Amino acid sequence: MNIRRRTVGPALAAVLLAIVVAVLAGCGSPAGGELPAGNGQGSSGQPNAASAAARSAVPVGSTASEPGAHPASQPSTAPATGQVPLGVFTPAEATSWAAMAAFGQQAGQAVRYVVAYLGPSNPFPQQLGQEAADNGAEMVLQLEPTMSMAQVAAGDYDGYLDSLATAVCDYDYPVILSWAPEANGNWYQWGAPQTPVADYRAAWAHVMSQFRQCHNVTWMDTINRTYTGAAPTSEYVIPGVSMYGLDAYYEFANDTFNSVIGTTLAQIRAVTNKPVMISETGIGPVAGQTRSLPGLIQGARADHLAGLIYFDVNQGNTSPIHQDWALTSASMQLLRDGLAR
Repeated sequence: MNIRRRTVGPALAAVLLAIVVAVLAGCGSPAGGELPAGNGQGSSGQPNAASAAARSAVPVGSTASEPGAHPASQPSTAPATGQVPLGVFTPAEATSWAAMAAFGQQAGQAVRYVVAYLGPSNPFPQQLGQEAADNGAEMVLQLEPTMSMAQVAAGDYDGYLDSLATAVCDYDYPVILSWAPEANGNWYQWGAPQTPVADYRAAWAHVMSQFRQCHNVTWMDTINRTYTGAAPTSEYVIPGVSMYGLDAYYEFANDTFNSVIGTTLAQIRAVTNKPVMISETGIGPVAGQTRSLPGLIQGARADHLAGLIYFDVNQGNTSPIHQDWALTSASMQLLRDGLAR
C-alpha cells in the first residue's frame, strides 16, 4: 500500500534531506527513496496521510535528567490539569525554528513537541534538537528501520543503534524515541502481517537495551488507529516503555474524536495506565477543520492526553490518505480558542 502523509513530494524531501532535519522523518524511507514526512499509513487503516558503555547506567525507559540539564526541556509525560501540550510537524522546521515559533504564537501556546522521522541514513538532528531545547520544546524522534525485526533482535543493527545512542546521550536534553511505529498496520515491513509480533517485540526489547545508558530518553510506543483488518491493538502495546503514541487522522465526513481516537485509546488503556499522546494527526477538508478541530481539542483534554502533535502539511487532495492537513488561519484561531479554554 502507498505510504501516506510521510511522503510530501520530491522537492520537499530533498530539502529535508539537505538540512538533515528529516532525521526523525527519515528512518526507513518509503519505496522510491523519498524521505517520509511522517510515519506511515495512519488513521483509517488505509495507507496513511502519513542510538556506550562509558555512560552511567539508567533503567530502560528512564526519563530522569541529571543535575544541570536544560531547565526548559524536562520530559513531560503527563500534562497539567486541563492543559493540552502542543506539538507539530511542518516541513519548514528543516530550515528554521521560526516556523515553530510562529505556529505556537498563532496557537497561543508554545510548541512543546517537534517531530522528526529518522532512518539509518539520517544523522542525529543536532541543530533542530538544540533549537528545540533552547525554546523549551522536546524532540520526538520516530525511528524507522530498514532491517527485519529478527535481524534487529539478533544484533545485526547494533552498529547503527550504538552510533545513534551515542548521539542521543551526548545531546543531553530530554528526547522521546519511538521505534518502528504503526506496526499494527500493514504498510511497513515491520508491521503485521509481514512481521510476527514476537519478532517485533523482541526487536523493541533489544533496541531499548542499546540505549539503557542514556539518562535523557523517554520511550514511546506509537500505535496506529485501529481499523478493519488491523492487528489487535493489545498485541502492539509494548512493555517497558514510558508512554504510548496514537497516530490517527480525520479523513472522512463522519469522523469524530471517538471514531478516530477514542476507540483505539480505550484499547490501549485496557492494557496499560501509562500516558498516551496523539503522536500524529491531521484534519482534512473532507472531515472539515471547522467541524472537527474543537472536538479534537476537547477530547484530548477530557481524556487527559499527554500531548497533541499536528501534521501541518498540505499534501493535496488526491485521496483520503493524501489531503491538505495544513491548518487554515481560521482553524488556527479555533485551535487557539480551544487550547485557551
